[in-house]
Amino acid sequence: MKSNILTMAAAICMLAAMEGKAQNPIIQTRYTSDPAPVVHGDTLYLYTGIDNEDGEGYQKTFWQLYTTTDMVNWTDRGKVASLEDFNWAGDNGAWASQVIERNDKWYMYAPIQLRGIGVLVGKSPYGPWNDPLKRPIINKDIYDIDPTVFIDDDGQAYLYWGNNGLWYVELTRNMLDYNGGIVEVPLTEEAFGGYKETYVDDNGMEQTRVIGVDCYEEGPWVYKREGKYYLVYAAGGVPEHLSYSMSDSPAGPWKYKGKIMDTPEGSFTTHPGVVDFKGNSYIFYHSGQLKGGSGFRRSVCVEQFEYNADGTIPEIPMTKKGVTTAVSHLSPYERREAETIAMSIGVRTDQNEERGVYLDSLDHGDYVKVKSLDFGEEGAKNVMVCARKKANAGRIEVCIDSQSNAVATIDVSEATDWTELTADLDETVTGVHDVYFRFRATDTSNREELMQFDYWQFVPNATGVESIATDRKAGYKSGMYDLSGRRIHRPVKGIYIKDGKKYLK
Repeated sequence: MKSNILTMAAAICMLAAMEGKAQNPIIQTRYTSDPAPVVHGDTLYLYTGIDNEDGEGYQKTFWQLYTTTDMVNWTDRGKVASLEDFNWAGDNGAWASQVIERNDKWYMYAPIQLRGIGVLVGKSPYGPWNDPLKRPIINKDIYDIDPTVFIDDDGQAYLYWGNNGLWYVELTRNMLDYNGGIVEVPLTEEAFGGYKETYVDDNGMEQTRVIGVDCYEEGPWVYKREGKYYLVYAAGGVPEHLSYSMSDSPAGPWKYKGKIMDTPEGSFTTHPGVVDFKGNSYIFYHSGQLKGGSGFRRSVCVEQFEYNADGTIPEIPMTKKGVTTAVSHLSPYERREAETIAMSIGVRTDQNEERGVYLDSLDHGDYVKVKSLDFGEEGAKNVMVCARKKANAGRIEVCIDSQSNAVATIDVSEATDWTELTADLDETVTGVHDVYFRFRATDTSNREELMQFDYWQFVPNATGVESIATDRKAGYKSGMYDLSGRRIHRPVKGIYIKDGKKYLK
């Protein structure tokens, strides 16, 4: 049986009724938190923490990576790093991280609960990672969490962090040490709209109270835009909301500018991540909107916004709609991972060394929606999926723009191993469309554990190709490469379905 996150249909039944027009939270396959977006080239990389589905508290042991090129479809790249990458870390406490690229190397700054802030170095945004210091880069006290890092125009890099306080250092060029000492940023009312005061109550107990209209709490996110420095942070104590300050220098002084976003639904914490991508500005945060969500089981959301003419940030409402307009279109004629998702119901991802990430434990009625695929003027003639049967027989219905508009049906009941299955489309599909992959049981008395689903690809009319199964480039070995010549996971069987008959490759 799936865990509660995978039975969210009751909690978000409006999504199904609206054919998935809502996009928040952007990840529906697991609980994600503490978003850390970074833009590199044509891709936005989103690093998240993973909240434990089964218990309360922050039981966190690894970080997940998602990517997008269009801001509506997110590809699950799997576990990108974990506590195992730090030999000095314990077995819990993989908290909010941030990743940055410099000189073709990637640096992940990650706080480990009560143990300081470590740094991993990788050759790509996917890793693999190593811990060159074998110790924390910052280990001042228990408030060393929520690192944020940026590189200024002059090449100087800065690392900020802190809960119930804010500190920063100037990093060296190798990003593994810092010059000078740790600098504390004063939490004044002028800088942050409010500050905390410690006092002794009538019972002789030390307490903290907020003075002023706002208050820095944690989760800083520092960046530079058009000559101005921005510091967005979780504010106001518990429950938290998002506020921000601005400065003319990374060293301050900071000036409080106001509230950005209210306390998120279902969560007493929030965590910002702000980027510009393909001409638009976006703010990421987390909420507790998924079924079973809470302050300890959160989910990443995103909103698009526009800066005011003077560079200030407006108040940004949280929406279930999220970002629904793609900044670019995906080609359906390239092999696409099944875990590329705009919206899903009942879907879970899993991964292993052999296949990478794939959709797992698909039940009757589960579906995946992929937005804004450009089929061009010539259109597609057939579609291939790579899947395999689990416990019960099932099929995949391929639908265009609506779950009621099926254009192909692929039987997975005989695919006992990973198999490429191809079917003709009932109609030629041209232009830009959303595509649904809908999972159905052959016998509705056995509705669960139907199949696993790894990747898919459409074949265009313009090639004159009968099917993926019958057109292989020179040197192509069945199941080893896709049509563009890129190597895939491992050899698979192939079955081509035409006129209701099955043909082996």
